[in-house]
Amino acid sequence: MTLTVTNGAQAYAPARSKQTEAGVKLDMGTYGATLGVYRIEQPSDGYSIQTDATTATYVREGQQINQGVELNVFGEPVSGLRLLGGVTVMKTELKDTLNGANDGNRAIGVPSFQLNAGVDWDVPGLQGATLSGRMLRTGGQYADAANNLSLPAWNRFDLGARYTFKVDQRDVTLGANVENVANEKYWESALGGYLSQGEPRVAKLSATIDF
Repeated sequence: MTLTVTNGAQAYAPARSKQTEAGVKLDMGTYGATLGVYRIEQPSDGYSIQTDATTATYVREGQQINQGVELNVFGEPVSGLRLLGGVTVMKTELKDTLNGANDGNRAIGVPSFQLNAGVDWDVPGLQGATLSGRMLRTGGQYADAANNLSLPAWNRFDLGARYTFKVDQRDVTLGANVENVANEKYWESALGGYLSQGEPRVAKLSATIDF
């Protein structure tokens, strides 16, 4: 049986979302923190096909509600050692899906949590030299509205170094970074229903000058 698609060449109307958030900030100079909560209501990434005897119509399916708590902290516990970290915990839910089939499920591509931590260390005795490290961890997420396909949590570690000096009274910074030091193989995201593969180990060199 051949069905005629009624809206195959048509674009969907612009999606509308509603976001509510609140937060507090503490800044004590050498250390501080921010805490925020949010709620986002938006159309989901799911699509369905409604059919009858002769036609098929693509329709955007359901609403997506994301709620989360985000905490970020920073500090310099000793001179030359700077720490920065953050964690976000997210709850997501689908509602008003076609025939209620996926109501209550998690939305596509929204991880259950995200954790980031970084450190900068000024090398003693070598003015202008700094070593850095960063850890990223992202929780599991679903790749379909039915929550049958999922991506596991993943970790990534980055290392870097930079050296700052002056040339004609201008600051020059040379940098070297290695991302995904362990060359971990992972799926980074399912946002939008498309799988994104994590980058392999990569080295980056940079040079900047202040004018």
